[in-house]
Amino acid sequence: MNILVLGGTQFSGRAFVELAVNSGHQITLLHRSKQDPGLPSQVRRLIGDRDPEKGDGLDRIKELIDSGERFDAVVDMCGYTPRVTKSACELLKDATDLYIFISTISVYDKDPQSLPLNEDSKKIVLGDPTVEEVNGETYGGLKVLCEQVVIDAFPTNHCIPRPCVIAGPNDPTDRVTWWARMLTTQDNLVIPNDPAGHASFIDSRDLAAFFLHCATNKITGIFNTTGPETELTLHEFITRSHNALGSKTNLIQADQDWISSQDVQRWVDIPTWLPDESQYMHAISSSKALSSGLKNRPLEDTMKAIHQWDVDRGSPELKAGMKPERIIEIVQALSTSQA
Repeated sequence: MNILVLGGTQFSGRAFVELAVNSGHQITLLHRSKQDPGLPSQVRRLIGDRDPEKGDGLDRIKELIDSGERFDAVVDMCGYTPRVTKSACELLKDATDLYIFISTISVYDKDPQSLPLNEDSKKIVLGDPTVEEVNGETYGGLKVLCEQVVIDAFPTNHCIPRPCVIAGPNDPTDRVTWWARMLTTQDNLVIPNDPAGHASFIDSRDLAAFFLHCATNKITGIFNTTGPETELTLHEFITRSHNALGSKTNLIQADQDWISSQDVQRWVDIPTWLPDESQYMHAISSSKALSSGLKNRPLEDTMKAIHQWDVDRGSPELKAGMKPERIIEIVQALSTSQA
């Protein structure tokens, strides 16, 4: 297959490109950075910004189309605003058999809904649909608008995966990596007492495999892509990760209100632990994707791979979660409160 990837130098995009090349497919990659992203040498790289107001990246693709090239599939990893997404769709609507647009479960409205959420659940509506600043308040709503742009341009040949938190080697966010690091370096770790809600994430390699499966089988539609398994609790995630990593860390359960009183924020300081009002994000059904070919590997395999990658990269300072010194302070404060 001849596949065009927009973005794709980091994380799940990188995993997809590596998998596709190793599977014998021809990959053309449009990305902004002139630096070598460490991708396979077989990749044809086009350098440029896809935003027509900022660069000429789409012109590089147009040159290929004008020369008679056609793509079996396009994988759009970096469409964040409807204007920029529309520019790519207009260029490619007659030049590909399938347009795969990577969206997010953040498209779902935060108002209480029937759980688990499915692909038809209520989505966010932006108050100002012309906004282009992508932040925590606009990200989900902008993705909703981008999805509609794709559907309008490719009414019968769109594929829109909506991933949850993505984990695995090369993760630039360090959210799940924080757990692998802390469980292999800390003597003690305070965790919220049970029940503490659920946990969900999808391995970037499983997500990449689903993208390729959809591309090669011309699978269309919208799919929640979550994992690693249904109704995984936070405590099950922690305990099984602890066992998989051969961790010697002493896990100390503490009252959740007490943890909050120590100025510890869910999700920010303890990644994966969502506030009660956001727990619905861990209750999103991926049954449609599973029946269409998504396969999730055991969480133990993901955690081992993350740990090995983290060690191999030299264990740099993490971008997410509490720092080790802060963890020690929390442990000491809990010990004092119980004395």
